[in-house]
Amino acid sequence: MKRHRRANVLAVFCALTSVFLILHGCGGDDDGGGGTVAVTYSISGQVTSTGSGLTGVTMALSGASSATTTTDVNGNYTFTGLASGSYTITPSRTGFTFSPTSRQQNVGGADIIDVNFTATPAQAVNYSISGNVVSVATFSGVPGVTMALSGASSATTTTDSSGNYTFTGLNIGSYTITPSRTGLTFGPTSSQQNVGGADIIDVNFTAIPTQKSFKVLCPASGTTNVTIQDFSFTPDNVTISSGGIVKWTNNGTTHTVTGGTSPIPNGWFNTGNIGTGASACIQFIDTGTYDYFCTIHPSMAGRVVVK
Repeated sequence: MKRHRRANVLAVFCALTSVFLILHGCGGDDDGGGGTVAVTYSISGQVTSTGSGLTGVTMALSGASSATTTTDVNGNYTFTGLASGSYTITPSRTGFTFSPTSRQQNVGGADIIDVNFTATPAQAVNYSISGNVVSVATFSGVPGVTMALSGASSATTTTDSSGNYTFTGLNIGSYTITPSRTGLTFGPTSSQQNVGGADIIDVNFTAIPTQKSFKVLCPASGTTNVTIQDFSFTPDNVTISSGGIVKWTNNGTTHTVTGGTSPIPNGWFNTGNIGTGASACIQFIDTGTYDYFCTIHPSMAGRVVVK
């Protein structure tokens, strides 16, 4: 009878043991037979500027793996889930330089902390680009040329009465200067300059006329003067050199100075209406004889001879 009871107990024990082995396996692996659990680490640190944490710094991780993150409001950052290996951390943010520029860390056995950087605001250094625009017809400076700056920044300016121009307050970078003015083409058509370390001078252009004459702003001096009064041009015949400027000043009722033989304009130049007390100027580039008249009063006529 006792022997029978022992047999029953043994059978129950064997059954329970079988269930345990089915549920938990027979191996000795801690992870249930799935292999060794990977151990990962982290790298963390802070970026400071003038003693405070700097937010918005892009932190780039390279090496055994790559990732990017951004410093928080206190300048802190963390890379997690890193396997053992060698890594490089590099900070960047526009307007700042960093010390050190990057740091290399060897991960293995523990998290790495205090991988810190110091950010210094980049000081803006202002430089200038300047030059001159000269006419190939007159060998003198050309006023009123629009100079356009593009590239690292953009701006426009206009050549002065001597054909000079200057762009100031430029940071280090690449720039392109392009001149333009109606009636002219330019050589070169544009000029690229790399600013860095010093002002750039003598970025010069030559202006090539594409028409015989054109209306210009009247300079303070150096013009050949004609007075409009009593329905006549005085003097009505002037001789100038190529590139010279004739200035008409109206002391009477409204008139025009229009290229051509009355009453037919030739399209070479036209001042438009010149009111009482106003002046208008035409610059003549090509040599020749230029007849003109007033379209409002066709009997008024004059002539400019360019030598």
